[in-house]
Order: sequence, then C-alpha cells, then structure tokens
Amino acid sequence: MSSATKNDRTAGRCAEHFSQRVKSASGREKVRVALTPCFSWVKIRSEQSGTVSTVSVWPGKPSKRFLFPCPSNTRLKPGVNEMKMSRWFTLCRLSRLTAFSYAFVLCLAVFTVGCSPKAPTPAGRQAKMGAPATVATNGTNSLRWESFPLATRMRLSSVPCQLLPKSLIAIPAPVAGELKVYITAPQTNLPANFVWAEFEPKIFAAEEQAIDDARKKLDIREKLQSELEVPRQKLQLSRQMEEAQRHVALLQLLATNKELAELTLSTGIPGENPLKPESLGKAQTELSLIRQTMDYLDATNLAVLGIDLPGQRSEWQRRKLEFDRRRAQATLKMPFKGQLTVSLPLTEGVDSYPVTLGQELGVARDLSLIKIRVPLANSAWSALPPDQLIAIVRMPTGRELGGRFLYQKLERIQNREESVYYFQFPPDQSAAALRLIGTDVGCEIWYQLPEPVRVIPKMTILLENSVDLEVQNWGQCIQGRYPGAELVVEGQTELGVRPPGGPGK
Repeated sequence: MSSATKNDRTAGRCAEHFSQRVKSASGREKVRVALTPCFSWVKIRSEQSGTVSTVSVWPGKPSKRFLFPCPSNTRLKPGVNEMKMSRWFTLCRLSRLTAFSYAFVLCLAVFTVGCSPKAPTPAGRQAKMGAPATVATNGTNSLRWESFPLATRMRLSSVPCQLLPKSLIAIPAPVAGELKVYITAPQTNLPANFVWAEFEPKIFAAEEQAIDDARKKLDIREKLQSELEVPRQKLQLSRQMEEAQRHVALLQLLATNKELAELTLSTGIPGENPLKPESLGKAQTELSLIRQTMDYLDATNLAVLGIDLPGQRSEWQRRKLEFDRRRAQATLKMPFKGQLTVSLPLTEGVDSYPVTLGQELGVARDLSLIKIRVPLANSAWSALPPDQLIAIVRMPTGRELGGRFLYQKLERIQNREESVYYFQFPPDQSAAALRLIGTDVGCEIWYQLPEPVRVIPKMTILLENSVDLEVQNWGQCIQGRYPGAELVVEGQTELGVRPPGGPGK
C-alpha cells in the first residue's frame, strides 16, 4: 500500500471523527464547515460534498462555521490560511475583555458616587414625603394649619374584629341515646319552635299513652264517686243524724223530768234513777260527729269515704309534669327564627344517630342583626365617650358598613381581663354583613369629634421637629412645640389638634 493511500485513509478517519463532534454538540441540522490539520469536510444538509486540503495550526478545532443553512452549492475555497483566522479570533477575545473591564469600572464609579448623598434637611424630608411645609415665626416652629383638613370625625385605629350574630346558642346532647333527626341539610334556616330532632320518640310516645290511660281511669273513678258514692253516703249520714237528734232530744227530756224517766225506764227498784248521767253526753258527741262527716261530704272531701281521689289526682299531675320535663329536654326545638348548623355527619337515608351525653349537636344563630366585636386595649381610647365611636367595615366591593356602639364589657381571656366593645349594624346592612361571618375581618374605629379639629399625621410632627419616633405624651409635645395648640384626640397614626385661636385658624 502506498503512503499516499495511507495518508488519505488517516485524513478521512480524522475528518470523520471531527464531523461527528460537531454534529453531537449542535443538536440541530445546520451546514457547518470545519478546517482540520488533515482535511475539512463540507456538509450540505444531509450529504458530504468533498474535501479540500488546508493548513491549520489548531489540531482538532475548526477554523470556520456557518451557523445558518447554506445553499446546496456551498463549497470551501481552497488555500484558506488559518493563521489569519487565528489572529482575528484573538482580537475579538481581547476586545470583549476590554469592553467588560470598562463596564465594570463605570458601574463601580456610579455606585461609589451614589452612596454619599447630601443629608436632607427636616424641611426637605417633609417636602419629599408630601407633607405641608412649615413656617418659622420668631424662632418658634409653626405649621400652616390651613393646609391640614378640618374634620368633624377622625379615624382612631385599624384593628382586627369579629362579626357575630345577634344570638348564638350551642346545643349539646342533654341525654344519651338514639337521636332521630327530622332535617336533611347540615345547615338550614328554620322558624321558631321547629322540632328538628328528638331522643327516643317511640319510648316517649308509649309513656305518654300510659299517662293518658291513667288519666282516663282516674276521671272515671272520680265520676263514680261524685255521682254514686257521695250521694249514697250523704243519704246514710242524714238518716243517722236524724236518729241521733231524736235520741239526744229524748235523753234531754228524761233528764229534766224524773217522774217520766221512772215511768219510761222503770227497773222495778224504788228510788233508783234508771237514766245514766253519761248517756246524754255520749248522744250529743255522736250527733256532732255525724254533723262533721256531713260537712266534709259537702266540701267534696272524699277522704271520709276511704278513697283519696284528690291525692291520686295530685300524683298523676306530678307524674305528668315530670314526663313533660323529660320530653321537652329530649325534644330539640329551634329557639328562635334563624340558621341551624348541625354538627352530626348527616347521611342520606339515615335519620337516627347514637349520641353521648354532652356531645355537641349543632349551633343556632339569630341572623336578624349582626354585631361587631372589637377588643380595644388603648387606655387613651377607653376614656372617650363610647356612644361617639363608630366601627366601619369595608366590603371587598368597596362598600362601607358602619356600626353604632352597642355595649362594652370585660371578658376574661387566658386569665386576663380585656375591654371589649360591641357595635351593631343597622337592619338594612345586616344582609350584606352576613357573608363576612367566620372570616378574618378588619375594621376602622372612628370618633365623632365634639368640635372641628385639624387632623395632622404624627410623622409630620416627627419630621418637622426631628424628635424621636417614640413620644411618650403627644399632648405635651403639641403644647411645647406649638404654643396655644391643644391635642383633642390621639389616633394610631394621626392627631386631632385644635390650633391656636380656634379650629378655623
């Protein structure tokens, strides 16, 4: 084999190896021309069109590439000197490095100059924040009072609040047993006194029937006593009383007429009185007892007959009251017109559920009026008249809902007392506020001022006077900085100030 043929094969393998490198690194089918120490292959789309002898100083690296598809007649011109390409690539790298250095030095200079701004004056800071400028008069700081708004009410604070229904009652299980539920929706609106569940209805129905049967039997016995037994007893007693009266009259006659007593009650012994001294007393006692028995019958006291029907009636009434109490406790009614939320996992086709004593069964809410619960811990606001406070809740649509002060009370929360204010929406706004129950709501507390004042941001006072951000007493600060001015009310971010000379100044 000749040396020329061997060199051609070596050049072919070298060119083929380099062509595979370019193809694997690209991932796209583009026309590329590579110059190698042996030969350069020209790849047009998907076919190779030949080789050309070149001179290269970078083994294994191409000296020229076409990054975009070329026409099908693209060919590499013979005799390309790769030294010129090498010098051109070196100049390009140097120019990129120089441009990057210049950009870095320029950025460093800009940041260095920007880190040392001129210290702004208090007036400059105030003007930059958009606050009204101040005027110096006789060496005393003074504000342009007319540049601040004159207001009759002022926002005290923005605080989190909680919307509550007019009334909320949790319903626990009063007894343990099987609960029959008469509603199918877990949350529904019900009228007042609607029976929505009941414990053991069959057992209570059987007991109610037994009590009713006992009442009917008692009524029959009372009717028999009043229509049969009592008249018969009265007739018998009346006869006994007549006979006792005749016997007493006879004994009285014999006791007063001795001869007649001897003739009537003769014993055959002369000088002996046949009438015993105690006979008249016994007869009179018997007559009084018969009269008392008759009086008792006239007063319908049937105990004299040996049957205590009034006592039985009282016992039945006590039993009926006890049954009514237990049944009312086992019958769950809606206490008012409102919304009922059932805590039981209601299932379609199932109406009876076993429950335990004290288990929560549901919550009843009276949604006719909506209240706002706001805890206020600031002592400066608690000294304000509460009837002049207004709570404003902003809806997502931008609508404002205002609630008037309702009442204030102390609530014990985690072993500490908190002052809580309650506000109430008017009835025409309750429907809109109903949708916010159970959500995280924030409200603004506004104060209806007794007189118009100038509302000044606290930051304006701080920037003008260069005082510390923590001011212990804003009233003393206003009086010391602005003689004649008076602090009327302090808000969270604003101050209501009466300027020197009155609100209109």
